[in-house]
Amino acid sequence: MQQTQYIFSKIPSIQEIDHYLESQGLKFGREIRNAVQKLLFDIRQDVDWLSDSKTTRQSILERIKSDLEQQKRELTPVINGTGAIIHTNLGRSVFSRELLDEISEIATSYTNLEFSLETGKRGMRLSNVGGLLKTLTGAEEAVVVNNNAAGVLLCLITLAKEQEVVISRGELVEIGGSFRIPEIIEVSGAILKEIGTTNRTRLKDYERAITENTAVILKVHTSNYQIVGFTESVHTADLSQLVRRTGKILIEDLGSGALVNFDDSRLNTEPLVPQVLKDGVDIVTISGDKLLGGPQAGIILGKKKYLDLIRNHPLYRALRCDKLTMLLLEKTLVSYAKNRQSEVVPTQRMLNEPEDSVRQRTENLLRGLDSGSFSLIQCNSTPGGGSLPGKSIPSWGVKLSSKEWTEDQLLARLRRTDPPVIGRIVDGDAVIDCRTVLPHQIEVLKKCLKEVLG
Repeated sequence: MQQTQYIFSKIPSIQEIDHYLESQGLKFGREIRNAVQKLLFDIRQDVDWLSDSKTTRQSILERIKSDLEQQKRELTPVINGTGAIIHTNLGRSVFSRELLDEISEIATSYTNLEFSLETGKRGMRLSNVGGLLKTLTGAEEAVVVNNNAAGVLLCLITLAKEQEVVISRGELVEIGGSFRIPEIIEVSGAILKEIGTTNRTRLKDYERAITENTAVILKVHTSNYQIVGFTESVHTADLSQLVRRTGKILIEDLGSGALVNFDDSRLNTEPLVPQVLKDGVDIVTISGDKLLGGPQAGIILGKKKYLDLIRNHPLYRALRCDKLTMLLLEKTLVSYAKNRQSEVVPTQRMLNEPEDSVRQRTENLLRGLDSGSFSLIQCNSTPGGGSLPGKSIPSWGVKLSSKEWTEDQLLARLRRTDPPVIGRIVDGDAVIDCRTVLPHQIEVLKKCLKEVLG
């Protein structure tokens, strides 16, 4: 009991906290009282930290200051040491600095977004991006909305309202944020018609399901999980022949949407968008901020007669993208057209970077760091973002070792640095996977590591 009273006596009073925050030029008093009370509650629960001889009144004040600074930021740069390249919680794909520099003048000026320089009249918002998408994929037409879920919804509202949508039970997916295909179909006003089983669906299941009220066969790529073992599914080419015979529409939601193969052949399990279109799909939808490596967007590609209907639907205007998204998407697509995506697009660079290159960067980072606290470790990165499920990429990272702090405590300390560093636990060790540490962050990461285990 006396020990508990002693460690709690380290905790400063509200008045002391106010005085300290005022001296640091931060907000204090009633304006942030609830936040301070919550931080004090958390500190009281952290008995191990309070009991440590290194924890003083001053370090508690510094922790409160650090946590308040973290809370006041709406968005802040972080160092991604998790090894998840397309990290859903950290903003998915990282924008290219080179491309951002290219668009800065355009983004801060009026543009010809919907203006024809040839005729002096209103132009088409999708003329530039649409042309690039058609060139890179072989699609007849392209439409861009604010994300892939919106793309699927718009397609179904336009083409299948009050009619049946036939889909395999094994493809009724849920992705992050509780986006569920059955719910999207319901919201669109279409009628869900499930066929087959979770693990096996055959062509005859589709054939039996089609009626006069069937509008769409929907194929959904299971991009964030795998069904293995006793499984069977129907190839896009076979479904395209079926819709040609029956006069229905085949829509495929690819989700992640890869345009080109990766350097590591082990990653080439994702159906490529150009090939899916060649296989005869009427419409394919993909994400802009996953394997493509661009901004958040839903990209709809396919037959012109259907995409014209989609673009003319009243809901399209509510779901279309702003000029910054269109600019970033355009520049990302230009890098593909020039075959420079592995140099220019960070997501593509990280997915394609050789293992030896990651090791060299990690060894450079370790130079000047205490070898007793930091060491080289081999690990595995992941594509992330619901892409390439089950696939890993050999990588290298930094292992943190401490006699004073547990692995969870080390990760918590990393999150309180400036900028915050997000790591992960690998086989009981706190690790920073260097594949996802951006090149310009190496030196600042070294500073943060010294701060945590100086």
